[in-house]
Amino acid sequence: MFIIFVLEIYPTEVTAMLGAAVLVLFGIVPQEGVLAVFSNPAPWTIAAMFIVTGGLVRTGLIDGFARALSRRAAQSKVLVLILISLFLASSSAFVNNTPLVAIMIPVTVQLAHAMGFAPSKLLIPMSYLTVLAGMISVIGTSTNLLVDGVARAQGLAPFGLFEIAPLGIAVTIVGFATMWLLVPRFMPNRDSITDLLGQRKRMKFFTEVVVPEGSPLIGAGVMDVPTFKREGMRVIDVIRGDESMRRQFPDVTLAEGDRVVLRTEMRELLGLKDSNKVTLVDRVSAKATTTVEAVILPECRFVGRSLGSLRLRRRYGVYTLAVHRRSQNLGRKLDEVVVRVGDTLLLEGAPEDIRRLAADMDLVDLSEPTTKPFKRGRAPLVLLVLATIIVCSTLDLASIQILSMLGATALLVTGTIEPEEAYNTVSASLLVLILAMLVVGAALDESGAAQMIVDWISPSLTHMSPLGILFVLYFMTQIMTELLSNNAVAVIVTPLAITLAESLGLDPRPLVVAVMFAATLAFATPIGYQTNTMVYGPGGYKFFDFTRVGLPLNIVTGITACLLIPVFWPLIPG
Repeated sequence: MFIIFVLEIYPTEVTAMLGAAVLVLFGIVPQEGVLAVFSNPAPWTIAAMFIVTGGLVRTGLIDGFARALSRRAAQSKVLVLILISLFLASSSAFVNNTPLVAIMIPVTVQLAHAMGFAPSKLLIPMSYLTVLAGMISVIGTSTNLLVDGVARAQGLAPFGLFEIAPLGIAVTIVGFATMWLLVPRFMPNRDSITDLLGQRKRMKFFTEVVVPEGSPLIGAGVMDVPTFKREGMRVIDVIRGDESMRRQFPDVTLAEGDRVVLRTEMRELLGLKDSNKVTLVDRVSAKATTTVEAVILPECRFVGRSLGSLRLRRRYGVYTLAVHRRSQNLGRKLDEVVVRVGDTLLLEGAPEDIRRLAADMDLVDLSEPTTKPFKRGRAPLVLLVLATIIVCSTLDLASIQILSMLGATALLVTGTIEPEEAYNTVSASLLVLILAMLVVGAALDESGAAQMIVDWISPSLTHMSPLGILFVLYFMTQIMTELLSNNAVAVIVTPLAITLAESLGLDPRPLVVAVMFAATLAFATPIGYQTNTMVYGPGGYKFFDFTRVGLPLNIVTGITACLLIPVFWPLIPG
């Protein structure tokens, strides 16, 4: 599984399912063990909190505040940056940071343009800050909830909602100060996918031309026609009958009756009208279009599907011009590209067609924040529900699992968020990953593998101080997180930490806290945490752009956490 995770042969959740299936089929995890996994409260708490966060989004609370800040961007850059940082930190402490970052990506892009910055200057810091502040409460990230759930299953007492807050606040302050020092120097000016296409941005029209009877273009390769190779013109598709020939580019030979779809400037469009080689199709002879960047987030319905299977041209009249993935622009054989989370698509079409596509498929247009109608009148109810969850959990009146379920139910019953919207807010891939990895974690316990690993590493740790052991566990977990899924690492390492603590005579709680923080505070790669992957494409980043700032941030926050954990949770029992 480790090898498949690193090589990215399959999506992480598919790899986790494959591993879990093998373990069940070979009887390493009995049926009772699989059923016990589904009784773990962590996945269902995460799902319920996603719905509550969806209520904050649906009522426009987050969007409204972000827009208000962006309107002041040109007036006072420093003040706006401070306010947006405080907003992100306070929001991330109580809502899942994945949907928060989804909302903030287009806002941050617009904010950067308003202040005269490249978006790449702000997107990574925005992601990092939400990750840092997510450690202020147990509900701040899905990883915190998951570690709490796994620890409970191992017999530890539940974590209080704000039990980790003192450490989380300290790490957030140190991390934020470190970013202020590093970002101006090391954060690059990167071009987005639209910028990389240069002058193509000036093209404003789609047009269809027909190859008429007797045309000299019959038999010519579509990419070799001088008329179609002029500056300011690009061949998008050739339609023969009702079939798109785009998959066969560039080896398409024109035939009588072919319709050639062109993307062209007005001056070239006028020239086509006087040509005797092609005939304009009147109904689309001058359809004004726009070019937009759209980022693929976890809830997007494109994920896991090839662009060809989506049939965007037939269903929406929209074409995909390029795909940006991990600092690469994919411009050929686009129909065969399987869409992944974090991809950025360059789309061309009429503005109304693109808006319809974005609404249907949950695409995020980077050129402007979402234009969905908000249920602003329900905003007080959402705030009341969230406040009730926080207060009742803090006072230990009920468990966070029950409170989050009741909160989600209240929002559904009152129509604050519709059932379909609620289901869309829940990341199915995340829940599948968590449940599958819980099966793998159960296998480590059932088979004795966890004890075997602990027996193997314990002798080398017995001569170390408890603080040294904490440092080793923390940075070992962090390195694994940079290579794998943070939630997968949390499930595997949490029981190991508990077993290790018991074998060395230490209190397991501080070691579990170390795993909780190390499995989240991973900044050195774009795959260490999901929000890093989400800003990868929109910022036009390269892999090592994350490392320049993220690696020092890993070290500083890791040392801070390891030094402070024993202050709040003594390593020696009693």
